[in-house]
Amino acid sequence: MESAVAMDSSAPVLIFYARNDALGDGLLRIPALRAARTAFPQSRVVYGAMRGSSLSHVLRKHVAHLVDDFRTKTPLSAILAEFAPRGRKAIVVDLRTGVPGLILTALQLAGRGIRYEANFAGHLLSLRWGTRLTLRPEHNAWRYHRLVERLAGRHLPFDHRLDVPDAARGLARQLRGGCGRPLVLLGGNAQGRKCMSEDQVVAVAGNLIDAGYRVLYLATPGGGPTPLALLAREGRLQVACPELAPDIASFDDLLLALGEMAVAYIGMEGGLAHLMAAVMTPAVIVNNGANVERWRPLSNAVEVVTAPRRGRSTNVADAPVEAILDAAHRLLAASRRDHMAIPERRETAPVQSAFDRTADRF
Repeated sequence: MESAVAMDSSAPVLIFYARNDALGDGLLRIPALRAARTAFPQSRVVYGAMRGSSLSHVLRKHVAHLVDDFRTKTPLSAILAEFAPRGRKAIVVDLRTGVPGLILTALQLAGRGIRYEANFAGHLLSLRWGTRLTLRPEHNAWRYHRLVERLAGRHLPFDHRLDVPDAARGLARQLRGGCGRPLVLLGGNAQGRKCMSEDQVVAVAGNLIDAGYRVLYLATPGGGPTPLALLAREGRLQVACPELAPDIASFDDLLLALGEMAVAYIGMEGGLAHLMAAVMTPAVIVNNGANVERWRPLSNAVEVVTAPRRGRSTNVADAPVEAILDAAHRLLAASRRDHMAIPERRETAPVQSAFDRTADRF
C-alpha cells in the first residue's frame, strides 16, 4: 500500500467533485485518485459529492491513503470556501455530467485562478489554449483517469485493483473447505430492475453443479432472491452472507477473497461485478440495457448477456436462462484471466490487462 507523502501548503488543493457514488461508481473513480496522488504527491486531495459516496464509507479503507478529506452532501462552493479561499491555488476535477451545470460552474470559477477540468459530454474533453485536442475514452473509468492525465500533462499508471487482507483470504479458505471442485460465484441481489429472479439463479446453479462446479451464492444487500428460498429449491447451493463476517467492510473483503479463488462470477451489471473485476474474476454480466462500453467491468474476461426489452423497460429477470448458461460455459471453457491479483502493488510499473492496453490508444 502506498505511503503517505507530506503535503506542501504552496501546492494546489486538488478537489474531486461528484453527484452521487454508488458502489460501482466509487470503484471506477479509484484509478483516477491513484493517478492524482502520483501526479500531485504534495497536494491536499479533497473528495466531495452533492449526495453520498461509497468512497467515503464502504470503500474508504481502499482510498484512505489517496484522499485527505471527504465532504459529502456538500455544495462545491462550500468545499472551495473551506479548502481554497481566495488566493489559494486549487484544481477542481468535476466528475458530474450535464453540460449546462458544468458550464455554469466554469463561469462561477472564472477569475478565481482555479483550474477547472470538467467531464463534459460528447467526444471531446474540455479545451483550453495550449492543450492538445484529444478524444475522450468511452469507458467512464478511463474518462476520469484521462482528466487527471490532462492536468498532469503526462501519462499516468492506471490501476483498478483492490488489495485483499490476509484475514479475508483465511475466511474464504474456511468457507471453501477442502472441496476440489472449481468455484463459481452467483450474485442476484440489487436495486430495481437489476435483480435476477429466483428461477434464474436456481436454474443456473443447478446446471453448473451438475457440470461439476461448486456454486456459492453471494447474498448482498438489495432486493432479489432470498437465501432461504434458493436453498429450499436447490439444496446443493451454498450461500455467503454478511453474517459470516464481523461487519459490512469485512464482508466486502470476503467477497474480494472469494473472487480471487473463483473461476467465474455470474450476476448483474453493477457494483458487485465491478468489485469482482478488482480481483480479475472472469464474469458473465446480465445487462438491463446499460451502456456496457461505458460501464462494463474492467476486464477482457467478460461475457455480456443483455436482457430483451419489453415495452419501455429492460429487466434482468427477463434474460433467458439458456443465454446465461451459454455465456457461462463459453467463459469457463476459455479458462482465461487477465492476470492474477498481486499482493503488493507497484504504482510505477503496474501490470496492465489487455483492456488497459486498448484504452492507452485514446
